[in-house]
Amino acid sequence: MIGGLTRLSTFSALRHRNYRLFWTGMLGSQVGTWMQSTAQSYLVWELTRSPLATSLVTLIFSLPSTLLSLVGGVVADRVDRRRLIMTTQTVFLLQAIALTALTFTGLIRIWEIYALALVNGIVMAFDSPARQSMLPSLVPREDLSNAVALNSTVFNASRVVGPPLAGMVYAAAGPGWCFAINAVSFAAILFALAYIQLDPAPSGIVRTHLWDDLRAGLGYVRRHTVVRTLLVLVALLGTLAFVYIILTPVLSSRVLGGGPRENGYLLGSAGIGATVGALTVATLRPRRPGRIIVGFSYMASAALVALALSRQLLLSMVLTAAVAGSVMAVLATCNAAIQEHLSDTLRGRIMSIYTLALIGSGPLNAVIAGTLGNALGADWAIGISGVAMAVAVGIVTTRNRLVADLDLSNLVPIGEDAADATSDA
Repeated sequence: MIGGLTRLSTFSALRHRNYRLFWTGMLGSQVGTWMQSTAQSYLVWELTRSPLATSLVTLIFSLPSTLLSLVGGVVADRVDRRRLIMTTQTVFLLQAIALTALTFTGLIRIWEIYALALVNGIVMAFDSPARQSMLPSLVPREDLSNAVALNSTVFNASRVVGPPLAGMVYAAAGPGWCFAINAVSFAAILFALAYIQLDPAPSGIVRTHLWDDLRAGLGYVRRHTVVRTLLVLVALLGTLAFVYIILTPVLSSRVLGGGPRENGYLLGSAGIGATVGALTVATLRPRRPGRIIVGFSYMASAALVALALSRQLLLSMVLTAAVAGSVMAVLATCNAAIQEHLSDTLRGRIMSIYTLALIGSGPLNAVIAGTLGNALGADWAIGISGVAMAVAVGIVTTRNRLVADLDLSNLVPIGEDAADATSDA
């Protein structure tokens, strides 16, 4: 089946053995991860019946990325990325085992869920930049944009299966089995990483003090107008676009009158939409990506407002898919455009800033979702976030026309030495 897909331009990155191993391993593992995330969120909602308490899981998980992801990027540029990812994935496995054991023994408490979410967040601050920056070593440059989009596809295709499956398993047998399946699923990515064969890192690279490496990455972003603006857009989406994900348990229960199954259906619909969005970018491989970024940002905003107004499950599923697909098209395009600008010497640090922009914006996202959800309800919180996102995207893209006019056709990646003397201005 994989061999047939590689003959399609949409899946061309799968021609390469290392990427194919990584992609299939992530697909198996991410299904379990989404099962755990879905069950964990609904478990907190059942234990507390508080939108704010439910949103705190996201806040606690994403807070370490705000504090540590830049350090994680420096580490990813200094060590063997494959081994770093194997280490982080092993810690994720141990966390899943602990959550499973606590749930099955009936000892699970809210503070324990929060504590394990904090552990996951700390590990993610190192795992995400390492995974993002390893992609260019798995495929040649002409397939990098496709590989980035397919990487987003595997993350989101797993959402098609994971959340609905979690909803059914949760309703039939309880959350513990969702956590147990996640623990088992880590075998897929650990097996894949064990068999990936990478060329040794270039020798002779002089490493300075960790702070100097970190400052070089931040200096590049400060001077490079296009990359800086793309990261600002990623942060805006991370802050405002995912309010609906945090409030899905509340939306499915209080607004739509459902339960864990409906919660799973909504999140599964988001997975379908996001997969379509990522595959669209993988197929188009846009060399002038500005219109996709701007257009799909506005589409996501409009779909959020419509979702806030919906009171029918089927319509809400369609709108959730539209939000997720539009957001993923924007994020995959931003990611690919940023990666195209980079040489390998800076990649880990810049992708850690990408992680900071996306996941590190989670605390503010959680505060917005929890506060507005408590005060006004989930529907109002989602609608307000959609309007705010449209306004913010409009301001950023109007002030920075370079993004809308971005042309990647003749782009030469800039390394850390060249970056010292180069900017878009």
